[in-house]
Amino acid sequence: MKNRTTQGIAAALGTLAILAGTASQASAAKSGQTEARQSDPAASPAAYTTYLRHSHEEGAADALTAFQRLTRSEQNKFVGYLHDPAVLKTFLDRATDQGSGISAYSRNASDSTSLHNGDVTIGRQRTVSGLSTAASRPLPRGNHTVSYTTYMKIHGVKIIKLKLWVNFHSNGRDITKANYADAGKKNLSGVISISKGTPKKGLGQWGFCRRGHPCTHGHNATASVVWEGSVGYRGSVWQIDKKQSMTANIYGRLVDYSLKNV
Repeated sequence: MKNRTTQGIAAALGTLAILAGTASQASAAKSGQTEARQSDPAASPAAYTTYLRHSHEEGAADALTAFQRLTRSEQNKFVGYLHDPAVLKTFLDRATDQGSGISAYSRNASDSTSLHNGDVTIGRQRTVSGLSTAASRPLPRGNHTVSYTTYMKIHGVKIIKLKLWVNFHSNGRDITKANYADAGKKNLSGVISISKGTPKKGLGQWGFCRRGHPCTHGHNATASVVWEGSVGYRGSVWQIDKKQSMTANIYGRLVDYSLKNV
């Protein structure tokens, strides 16, 4: 019994270290733990079914239908993935990784990664409102919205989605004003609680000088939001707050984006 207790404590600390990013951050999160007042909503297929049936989150009814169509084995794997810290870590890492097609030369771009023989899909999308052509020219005069979305699916069911967007004005050559920023989420994990802070928008400057040529400069539109998150584990709640940020240029491309520890 003592050995099992020790293993349980080690597992909890290991989960924290992976989700928070470093051992020191895990230690800080531990100091802020609070007692959970309810059992794990995803402790079993039956518990998760009940959770979805009573959830008011976007897409809960469709997720319930899809979950009930899975085999018993698939349902058991499903709730197992929900509690797997490595799956959650990969989701958070992929949200920030800028080395793939999300920054391609197109108005709308997406990419995805499959885990566990396709059971888990982690994806990202970038869209520009009303436009789908190649991003070879500046956005035309008017207001435009660029969004950055990251999501995770399990057996085809979208479990977590974090979306951030910024609306700005283009004069056909440069971004002259950041109008507003906003963010939205979907969270059907039953394991993680996520609440949205106040989105912030801004107008950033850039410049480039090449020897022997005139310098060029302009503006980018920026947006950020803090997601206050917590993970329930064996009667305690652990904080894993994240800040999602993005920077869009006059072509509608994302030149920078991240999901980092607060």
